[in-house]
Amino acid sequence: MAKLRIRYGPIIHKCRYGLFICLLLFTAERSNAQGKAIASIKPARVETGDTIELYVMVSGINVKPKSVDFASWLDFFPTANILSRSEWRKSGDQWVQQFKLIAFDSAKLELPPLTVLLAAGNPLTTNALMLNVFPTPGDDISDMAPMRDIYREPVSWMDYWPWGAGGLALLGIFFWYVRKKNRRPPVAIIQPVAVAPPLISAREIALTKLDALQQAQLWKKDQIKEHYATLSLIVREYLEGNYGISALESTTIEIMPLLASSNFPATQKTSLREILNQADMVKYAQSQPKETAHEDILDKTRKLVIPDYLPQPQNPIPTKKPPHKPKSGKYEPL
Repeated sequence: MAKLRIRYGPIIHKCRYGLFICLLLFTAERSNAQGKAIASIKPARVETGDTIELYVMVSGINVKPKSVDFASWLDFFPTANILSRSEWRKSGDQWVQQFKLIAFDSAKLELPPLTVLLAAGNPLTTNALMLNVFPTPGDDISDMAPMRDIYREPVSWMDYWPWGAGGLALLGIFFWYVRKKNRRPPVAIIQPVAVAPPLISAREIALTKLDALQQAQLWKKDQIKEHYATLSLIVREYLEGNYGISALESTTIEIMPLLASSNFPATQKTSLREILNQADMVKYAQSQPKETAHEDILDKTRKLVIPDYLPQPQNPIPTKKPPHKPKSGKYEPL
């Protein structure tokens, strides 16, 4: 009896080929699979002016959809009638977005499908919807009151304030007319004309303060620093009042450039710099000038204010007269 020999090689090869074809078909089916979009309205029967909840649900995709296109609904729900929209949220295997709409016209609407735009791939189309918007019953306000809960405002005095304001205005005009008719002509009172005090120049102010500073003689009272601080203030006030520069708020180094744009005499710049530098040395460096320097700096300051000023001798020496000789009637030698 002859033995039956079975060749397994061709069978295994055919099985591998069929498995490969099945894998390709499954992959193609998975690649061609698309998501699904469903739209739902609650409630489907509303009155004019009521709000409607619209739910758009997308399944079969893992990435969040981009947006819902309402282009097909613009004739029924303009953009202004879409009151709000929520973000996409995942509910199980579905992506859900909620919208709140409002309808003002009564009609039986056949709403076409909406388009859902995806992050990748072709957009999805929802199902069509039916919406019945019927008019609100009742023709007068008495019928609408219990339905819309109209609140009647109580009577207030504020409702009549225009009448009260008008009455007060008429009363005021009447009293004004009576008072004007009985008013006597006022007695003319001549007020004395205030004479403006004469203006004191910056030069006169500076000279007056220099005289007061010299009479105080603060250096003899161990107040040398106070003496030179006052002298520096007098000079700066004179420069600011006479030449219009901000000398009180400037340092000694800053004052010189400011004087360049004024009519300050160039011949006095050296003297001014010496006065201010000596005052700064005493105030900030604790310098101790000589006894005679105090009077000299005052004379320099006066000459700065009055260029033709001549300093007076401090201690004039009296001239001695010869003693008077009585007349003897005799000739005396010369």
